[in-house]
Amino acid sequence: MPPAPGARGRPVRRPRVAPLSVRPGALALVAAALGLAAGAAGQPPDLATGERVFRDNCAVCHGAAGDGRGMAAHHFKSPPRDLTKGRFKFRSTASGQVPTDADLARTIVLGIPSTGMVPQNHLSEAEVQAVIAFVKSLSPRFAATLSPKVVTIPPPPAATSEAVARGAAAYVKGECAECHGKDARGDGPSAKDLSVKPSDLTRRPLKSGAAARDIVRTLLTGLDGTPMPSYDQVLEGDELWALAYWLAARGGPPESTDDERAGWHVVKMHQRR
Repeated sequence: MPPAPGARGRPVRRPRVAPLSVRPGALALVAAALGLAAGAAGQPPDLATGERVFRDNCAVCHGAAGDGRGMAAHHFKSPPRDLTKGRFKFRSTASGQVPTDADLARTIVLGIPSTGMVPQNHLSEAEVQAVIAFVKSLSPRFAATLSPKVVTIPPPPAATSEAVARGAAAYVKGECAECHGKDARGDGPSAKDLSVKPSDLTRRPLKSGAAARDIVRTLLTGLDGTPMPSYDQVLEGDELWALAYWLAARGGPPESTDDERAGWHVVKMHQRR
């Protein structure tokens, strides 16, 4: 039975599939796929292999055409991404830019915590590279932006108690409470009028990472396709880090979500076919 509205999810239960923390080589696979290995430089993308990998692993949720209308899409509260639009929330690139191949590799291999996008860490390096090429072929936005601009993360100041305290002031300066609420629980006065519900920033894990550096990156990039803007021109470097320290300190223990459980259920059922 799903939890009552507003209730906290149950503590995270490890799926039968080996989690990334114990899966040898998972992070190395991401690292290899990020740079698309020197040996693959200059070679044309293997779209045929990418289409096969996509069909066998991704289409069940994202649909054969990548439009987010797969046969399992109805299992999720947050629908699978329409990849044909070429707009991605979790990136290292500036607001409005397409993600880098590294961003796509990270999402594919590591998944997106708290969502139905569970890790696809069973794929080989070559398969990850091929499916990245196929995903990019689904939207003309990638061809139009050959070298997306990666945001520059400023050097971190010391994570002192004073810096954390300054984060509360940065939260006010950025008017974050308008959407996320004064306690960062996603219940700000504007939340009910937004097309996408603001995140409860005290829940863990955060979708784009809960480490201070991850939070700074998200503040700089914004989340395309949502009301969450980039704060690149709003907060200074030290303010970004102070806010990140403040938010990182507010996190609770990891919790699972209905969408995450549904994602693992879809994987399990799909593997039986």
